[in-house]
Amino acid sequence: MKTKSIILLIFLALLLLAAAVFRLLITRDVDGSLLFELPSEKYFIYRLVPMSAALIVGSALGVSGMGLQVLLRNPLASPWILGLSSGAGLGVMATMYAEHTFEASFFGGQSLGAVVGALFSLFLVFSLSRKRGGIDPMTMVLVGVVISVLCGAGIMIFQHLVPMGLRGSFSTWLMGSLPEVESWLRLGILGLLVLIGIFLIALWGPTLDAACLSDDEAKSVGVDLAKIRRRLFLTSSMLAAIGVILAGPIAFVGLIAPHGARLLMRCSHRTLTIATALVGALLLLVADDIRQLIDFGTGRLPIGIVTSIIGGLVFLVLLLRGRGRV
Repeated sequence: MKTKSIILLIFLALLLLAAAVFRLLITRDVDGSLLFELPSEKYFIYRLVPMSAALIVGSALGVSGMGLQVLLRNPLASPWILGLSSGAGLGVMATMYAEHTFEASFFGGQSLGAVVGALFSLFLVFSLSRKRGGIDPMTMVLVGVVISVLCGAGIMIFQHLVPMGLRGSFSTWLMGSLPEVESWLRLGILGLLVLIGIFLIALWGPTLDAACLSDDEAKSVGVDLAKIRRRLFLTSSMLAAIGVILAGPIAFVGLIAPHGARLLMRCSHRTLTIATALVGALLLLVADDIRQLIDFGTGRLPIGIVTSIIGGLVFLVLLLRGRGRV
């Protein structure tokens, strides 16, 4: 790893630490005025949990987006394009509907619903985009968009079926929200899975460098494109599902984080994976900081709204600059 890359990674880590400290310090007085001080021990946990969730979700979505961009050779790819986030979201909504309507209880609850939904979408996209020579990236994009639309329609059906009082909870979840109360065991398990996913994609870094070449060039240097595409698809899907499990469907992080890392450093995918994880975590943590500073008198904004505003603007800039093709 080059010295410049090491310095930039340290710089990103320091920015992430600063954003984390800032998140812990932001508070509001009883009259709604902003204060910057450490909370009492009683309320400290309500800031530490969402901060930890932001780190896990941001890094997971960022690296997932990078893996999909390499897989599809499309700089505008993200977990949303392949329907992974929508599939996981549909699984969660179906579980919530069953729990509230039929008073049913499931082992794993909404987490299991997200995993099942993501795996179902994964199976459909993978099966329908396979050709004799392996996975076809263009077919995968088209199938993913269709699956995403169908899952979105399923989510709206569940919203229509539930009682009016529950629709507010559905809408809040759909806008993306970091949990303030969460089991440390659950956070630890999901965080460990994210670290494993990031480690695997970083380990495959040299292969990803070659996979960005044309099919003929990649095969000429000994890269098994079908194998690496399967690996990327499965690992990126797992990371995207974890993001949905913890925070709901948060848009654009998987798109912006890889581009932010590439703008900062031109390096191999092994180093880029680490940088993308840091940028993704930093992006979501900064978005959480921003929403804590804004008060419209109706509570904090859902974090998904903040990331959508930032991501939408960045997406337009990327399109106008011609950096990718849809």
